[in-house]
Amino acid sequence: MKKYLDWLKNHHFSLLMTSLIVLCCIYWCYWHFKPFTPNAFLFAYTRPVSPFTAGFITQIHVKNNQFVKKGDKLFTIFKEPYQLKTAELGHEIAARQAEQKSLQAKIKRIVSEQKQLQAKLQNDQYLYKQAQQMLQSAAVAGEYVEERLRAMQQSQAALDALKYAAEEVDHQCSMVESQIKKLRAALELNQIWYDLTDVKAFSDGYITNLTIATGGYYHPGEVLCGFVDTSNWYVQANLKESELSAIKPGVKARIWLWQHPGKMYHGVVEHTGYASERRKMSRQTGLPEVARENEWFPLPQRFPVQIKIIDPDDEKIFTHGASAYVELDIPSRPVRQFFWEIFLWQ
Repeated sequence: MKKYLDWLKNHHFSLLMTSLIVLCCIYWCYWHFKPFTPNAFLFAYTRPVSPFTAGFITQIHVKNNQFVKKGDKLFTIFKEPYQLKTAELGHEIAARQAEQKSLQAKIKRIVSEQKQLQAKLQNDQYLYKQAQQMLQSAAVAGEYVEERLRAMQQSQAALDALKYAAEEVDHQCSMVESQIKKLRAALELNQIWYDLTDVKAFSDGYITNLTIATGGYYHPGEVLCGFVDTSNWYVQANLKESELSAIKPGVKARIWLWQHPGKMYHGVVEHTGYASERRKMSRQTGLPEVARENEWFPLPQRFPVQIKIIDPDDEKIFTHGASAYVELDIPSRPVRQFFWEIFLWQ
């Protein structure tokens, strides 16, 4: 026993170092048994809030960092010009409809005149035939036959003229009908623009960076503030390139957020970024810049992996850009990783 204690006393430093190395290896293998990274952050889809119509902002319905529901009003643009335009288009449609009714009445009158001329033409045709028969028996002079022929031709010409007049009025009706359709489309479009004077939220989310006041004039597309869409939350985990081969869409993940210590969330991989920009160019010379790297410890390139959180906690506030830890539920072959990194250090 004494000999054993003496041996421990003589080799306690070696045993301590060996134990420390073993513990370090166990700790390293524990964190590398599955792909793990502290290089991750929380995010949600964001969009700029912009007006769709030009005009003055007359009302602001929200405050900075306020949570809103889908369909809630955010801003109101000056409505009166669009209301007046709607009234103008409505009166224009009424005028065109009145013109259309007038043309339709004109067509009815032409149809009535056509019936009268048709009857007169039939009578002139009958009289012309009678005149020809009477001419054969010398009962009338040739001049009378010529007179009946010209009367018949005149009735036929008048009937043809009414036919063409009816076609002209019919084309005018078609043109007015097209104008009415065009005005109705313009009215519907103006109604859309009128409705868009109320800028509404497209989804649940938070208003951010709101720094405007009423009275400002803005054009379509100008950014009024930011919007964080909280319908879905994601984590971007930047993982080493040596771990990407086994990461596929659908892989499960465990997520820890710095802002909520002790709480674990679950997620699923949606996709892996297939590219990462590393090229640089000198602005002075236009030549490529090659970064100086540490030759003793070269670092592997990291690529973004997008993970959707499937169990967000409605009672806890998530902050866009918050730091996170991520562990993927797939083996990472730690022994291979260990020797590979030792090889890289050579």
